[in-house]
Amino acid sequence: MVQTRSRSNPKAAVPPETTAAASASNKSAPSKRKNAPTTVAAPATKATKAEGTADVAEAKAVSSEANSAAKATNGDEAEESSTASSSSSSTSVAPPAPAAPATATIPAPVEVPTVPAGVSVVASEEDPSVHHAKEKHASGGIHPYEVVVSDIEGTTTPIVFVKENLFPYVISKLPEFLKRNWASDEMKSAIEALRVQAAKDVAEGHTDATPIATESGEITAEKVQEDVIASIGWQMKADRKIGALKAFQGYMWREGYANGDLKGALYEDVIPAFDQWKAEGKRLYIYSSGSVPAQKLLFGYSEKGDLLHYFSGHYDTTIGQKVEADSYTKIAADIGLSPSKILFLSDNILEIIAAKKAGLQAVVTDRPGNAPLSEEDHANNIVVKSFLEIPKPQ
Repeated sequence: MVQTRSRSNPKAAVPPETTAAASASNKSAPSKRKNAPTTVAAPATKATKAEGTADVAEAKAVSSEANSAAKATNGDEAEESSTASSSSSSTSVAPPAPAAPATATIPAPVEVPTVPAGVSVVASEEDPSVHHAKEKHASGGIHPYEVVVSDIEGTTTPIVFVKENLFPYVISKLPEFLKRNWASDEMKSAIEALRVQAAKDVAEGHTDATPIATESGEITAEKVQEDVIASIGWQMKADRKIGALKAFQGYMWREGYANGDLKGALYEDVIPAFDQWKAEGKRLYIYSSGSVPAQKLLFGYSEKGDLLHYFSGHYDTTIGQKVEADSYTKIAADIGLSPSKILFLSDNILEIIAAKKAGLQAVVTDRPGNAPLSEEDHANNIVVKSFLEIPKPQ
């Protein structure tokens, strides 16, 4: 039997079989330890007494040996014990002890590395089952695709452009814009859409929602305009992705792009990636919470010029919310391709999850200023900082 010690406990427990062996040895008589007394030759008439004395000494030696074997920390002590026992036996004239049963033999303990108390034992600092989870996912990679569908904000365009240019433009220009265009049919249609949405918000219990009155003999245009300003203000503060709001924003941005107050901003890698995809025969689409007219304005009046020739189509929330898988199913059907042949790009993890659920391939864009991604987000998705980092199809 081989004795070992726990790596976390420097003192080994004595196995039950060792105790049993020691007990059996007390009844037999194995070899003496080095400290056992040496028996001096006695007259023949006292042989019986010497034999009894030797038996007692041997029994004590067996008990001492069993205890020492259980506490031994290396093989050196066992070796010294064996040498001393042989020397003692050669000088004794006592009659030879009876052979001990084979089952009573206690093998020399095996030396085992010890760990100091208080030091934790760690088998490995890396768990091979989860090591390089991101790389494993990415190595599964991108399969051949024919169409790229891209988000805008935080994907092709910096979030700060939307937050610091487009949104402030609406808030700062809104009062004057309403007055100047109040009598136009387009303005009346846009206000009616906002009014319907406001009534729905009030009915659903949105505490910040403001009903929009209808102009009449008793209600002035100024009162209705105040209601519109309040309604648009709270919705933009909440960053709502509501169709009526997005349509009105696009209505205002059109004027800003046309007169040069606004120019669409793009990341530097976007145009090279567009060129590469087009050269490979892939079709490009945009799917954004911003209205289709607003999308076309951003790319049509961009800092890089008119980029609308890159796109085969545009989608907004009229086809469905971007966090719903059914929206991506509808887009795939409208394009006329299997979802697996479409690659979707977005900075929004919920949108990525919805697209994958619908069967699309997807890549997360981790741009400066975007919402931080968790370790789980990185582990479960292909994440890039540039379109040019997107893995080649396998």
